[in-house]
Amino acid sequence: MKEKDENIIINEQDLFNFIFYPESLSADKKTIIAADKTLIAALEFYQQLKNNANREHNDSLKRMIAKKIPVYTLTNVISLYPLKNPTIERHKEGRLAADSIDLTPKMTTKTFVDNEREYLIKVLSYEVATKIFVFSTNDEVVKNFDIIIEPQNLRFHFDDNTVPLEIKQAIDAARIHIDFIK
Repeated sequence: MKEKDENIIINEQDLFNFIFYPESLSADKKTIIAADKTLIAALEFYQQLKNNANREHNDSLKRMIAKKIPVYTLTNVISLYPLKNPTIERHKEGRLAADSIDLTPKMTTKTFVDNEREYLIKVLSYEVATKIFVFSTNDEVVKNFDIIIEPQNLRFHFDDNTVPLEIKQAIDAARIHIDFIK
């Protein structure tokens, strides 16, 4: 995502961990993230997500009921919907003529969350590739699941969410589902 030092690279996972699990980051990464004013909107987004994650959720309640009542079964599919991305403030400095040659962005970002805000998926689409990060706001490693990307109905398997999925094509997702495999 951003290269702040020739040896230290700050990525989306680092921003997520900075808010949710700061103890997992090195002191250098914490210092770089805290000092970078361009990351304020993203950090505020994750902070708000963390604050909302501490509430009792409908899905959590359903899981508790399913444990107590064997007839009550849960679906293994969770739907995630796009969030509006925070906008980055641009300085109103003049634009050079050379800057206006290519106005299409080299990378786009979309964030998806479920209704209970227990899962977050970040889709980074580059010109010819896509990276998909899957996060759990409950500090858990999510294992053995597929994601289904709509409207193309593309299905990709994750053994776990510790590394992002890298796809050799640009993808524009409208909605994403997580399908847990039993």
